[in-house]
Amino acid sequence: SSSFLLVPCQPVPHMAYSGSSAPGAPMEFGYWKIRGLGAVFRMILEYKEAKYVDKQYSTGEDWFKDRKPAILAMNPLANLPYLVDGDNCICQTNAILNYLGDKYGMNGTTEVQKIRTQELLCEIYDVRNGMIYLSYPHKNAVRNQAEFDAKAKEIVGKAPFAKFESLLAFKDNLSGGKWFVLKDGPGVADFHIWEMLDQHRMLSEFIGGPDIFAEFPKCKAFYEAFKTLPTLKNYFASEAYKMELNARGANVYFA
Repeated sequence: SSSFLLVPCQPVPHMAYSGSSAPGAPMEFGYWKIRGLGAVFRMILEYKEAKYVDKQYSTGEDWFKDRKPAILAMNPLANLPYLVDGDNCICQTNAILNYLGDKYGMNGTTEVQKIRTQELLCEIYDVRNGMIYLSYPHKNAVRNQAEFDAKAKEIVGKAPFAKFESLLAFKDNLSGGKWFVLKDGPGVADFHIWEMLDQHRMLSEFIGGPDIFAEFPKCKAFYEAFKTLPTLKNYFASEAYKMELNARGANVYFA
């Protein structure tokens, strides 16, 4: 694994990631020590065999006291997740996904593909928000176990993937329905879509619900093809994939 030097916690004007000027310096990705949104980025970086440091924060102090001041010095919008790549410090989920998509040619090459990528990133974030409101009590959408049980049953009974199923069969799909945007492999949006398919699969298993793929054969084929991508083999065998989905310390209904 790559070694790296943490920048000091004290804010320094225009501070860049330590080692950013060194050839081949690793990127730094930061997120909580859960899958959450972090899984999407970890999969992309593993898929592209990127050189990176995966900073997993297990406590508020780890982030707010020890690391956030230095990230704030690089970007006033400091938040989790973040990505530091050389002199670039990017915060906010879709901004980082767009950055990586541009870096690795995974946003598409035509205007149509780039627009579709943006549409999918927004659409799948709506799906993620549904999972967050279901799982975290502090959102006040689900206030007790009985409400969770009822809502979870409703969600897995009619999983929110009909639009994605239709898109895989849509006339402008270049891959014959294997991937969502690109012809020969996953684009950045595919990674978030796959993660949410997996989380809904796990939710249904957790409550003893139905097969979420029963009505979505194209999504099922995508899900299975994605999981066999050679450069993701190590990720799926790693502790990162086995981490809890949501922060158990927040008294979530579904972790």
